[in-house]
Formats: sequence, structure tokens, C-alpha cells
Amino acid sequence: MLNAKKLLNYLSQLQADGNDLSKIAINYRYDYDSDIDRCRFVSEDLFDERTNSVLKSIVLTSKPE
Repeated sequence: MLNAKKLLNYLSQLQADGNDLSKIAINYRYDYDSDIDRCRFVSEDLFDERTNSVLKSIVLTSKPE
């Protein structure tokens, strides 16, 4: 499962390899045979059930809320 730490590590490595992260688009595909769906926004998604105060996930979307 991809988590925020793994994503951050991957992006940090891309940057360390000399890539300008501001010029890299983020796309989504269900699999490699699917069409591209461009991710344009990131936001908080789900919080813990008990206190509703601990962030459990973020979501990438193509359209704003």
C-alpha cells in the first residue's frame, strides 16, 4: 500500500536526482492500459472513527469539491 511517507520518499529521491518537482505532473491510471486522468488537487480525506481528529488518508482529485 502506498502511504504518504513512501510518496514523500519517492518525490524526495526524484528531486535529489535533479528533477524539478514543480514541472512534474501527477496523473492517475487504474492500470497501464487505462487512459490518463490528471490529478489537479490534493486534500484531506478520511479521519479516524473514534475521535475524528487523526488524519488517516489524503485524496488526489481531478476536479475541486
